[in-house]
Amino acid sequence: MVQISQTEEDIKISIELNRLVTRKPDVVLLPQYLKFNNPPIFFERHLTQEIDEMASFCRIFKNEARIVLVKKEKGVWPEMFQKLDKEALMKKRLEIADLIVERNKQRDQQAMERYDNKRRAEISKEIKRETEMKDRVKQFQDNARREALVVDVRKETSTKTVSPPTNASYQQQPPPPVAAAARLSTPLMRPPMSAVRGSGRISVSFTTEHKRVTPKRESQTDIQKAFAAAGKPTDPSMKSPMDTLDE
Repeated sequence: MVQISQTEEDIKISIELNRLVTRKPDVVLLPQYLKFNNPPIFFERHLTQEIDEMASFCRIFKNEARIVLVKKEKGVWPEMFQKLDKEALMKKRLEIADLIVERNKQRDQQAMERYDNKRRAEISKEIKRETEMKDRVKQFQDNARREALVVDVRKETSTKTVSPPTNASYQQQPPPPVAAAARLSTPLMRPPMSAVRGSGRISVSFTTEHKRVTPKRESQTDIQKAFAAAGKPTDPSMKSPMDTLDE
């Protein structure tokens, strides 16, 4: 079932779909030609006036396909479709087929041109980025070389202005050549060495004998008395068992 309506600006065609669309239908929109092919549905018409094929479109819904044809010139068409016999229709189909082939070639060529332009733009962007990177590296190297020259000049100036030390025991080494001084850092200043002490013997003597006296314990008094009462010798040089234990 097909429903067709028009306004002053466009023509609306609604095609009922009796089954779910599983593949993309073949839709052709030309200035005076319309085709919708989705087997088993086939709808083809030749228009009496021209339409804007770029503004016209087709939308597929669940149960219908809706085609909107935008008119080039606003107004109501008395007749929307041409009435052709079988021979004229076959002739028109051959012309339309040749036109479709030519249009496809033009579209493919335009697509290739767009791809080439995009590729050239990407290549130009990459070349520009690499050129900027090389310029940055070169500038960085120039700055590093300039800073190194400034540091070498400062080192050479400081080497020339250093005065020799007054200590006679330190002998200053001869200054390096100018080319070597540019590569070497500032020489280190070694302090003069003090006189070395001679060898000898150190004598050590003690004035008094160091003796540690251990105090007696109160618990030893009874033991000492018992030791004397037992008839043991009371010689002061003899020591009791506790005295020996204390030592």
